Amino acid sequence: MYFIKISLFLSSLLLCIPQLKAQKNPSIRWEPGFSFTRKIDNRWSYNVSLMGRQRFTNYGEGEKNFKTDRWEIKGFGTYTLFGSKKISLGYMYRGYDPFEEETGYEHRITQQFAFLTNFGGYRLANKFRIEERIRNTDYLTRLRYSISTDFPFQGESLDEGEYYFITGNELVYAFNSKGDELENRFLVGVGKLFRKGQKFQLSLVSRNSDLISSARDHILQIESVYYFSL
Repeated sequence: MYFIKISLFLSSLLLCIPQLKAQKNPSIRWEPGFSFTRKIDNRWSYNVSLMGRQRFTNYGEGEKNFKTDRWEIKGFGTYTLFGSKKISLGYMYRGYDPFEEETGYEHRITQQFAFLTNFGGYRLANKFRIEERIRNTDYLTRLRYSISTDFPFQGESLDEGEYYFITGNELVYAFNSKGDELENRFLVGVGKLFRKGQKFQLSLVSRNSDLISSARDHILQIESVYYFSL
């Protein structure tokens, strides 16, 4: 079992390498965040998260190398169905370029269906999302599907003070009256459970956008999130 876990960890890193080479100069970003989840009863729970994003590469002539790209606050209400299946409704407010002269905003409404499967020490998560994005410049609808797995490095259950590995992939299809876009996001990361309900996760995300057009863009994003739940 330990050999299988190490093999999966190394395979995920190897899968990430070709995407990192897809573009000579990918955009570099860091996205720190905090996420809080509270369980109301056996069926209902809610989540509130606060995220920011820093970018370290120029996006155009005259732009800063280091810049606060955005910040956002997000809330989700979730109802648990049978067999660990969950439906959620969420709202997010995002502010673009908050410290610049010209700023922007976005309101986002999200509908989500997710289910989790456990086998041995592995967890397999599937998520389907529909998003309506209302921005100060346009309106956009997105369809998202992600699949991910995580497991502890030691044993079949994650205990306090232990590390775990997570990897996954997501397809994002966006469209409006102006056209459509397809993006792929591959994630590999490591987390640590400090105590029950508290963990920290550090991930590397390789994002390849505009896959159905010739104007492709590659983003390399580091995500660091502290999760707290009651």
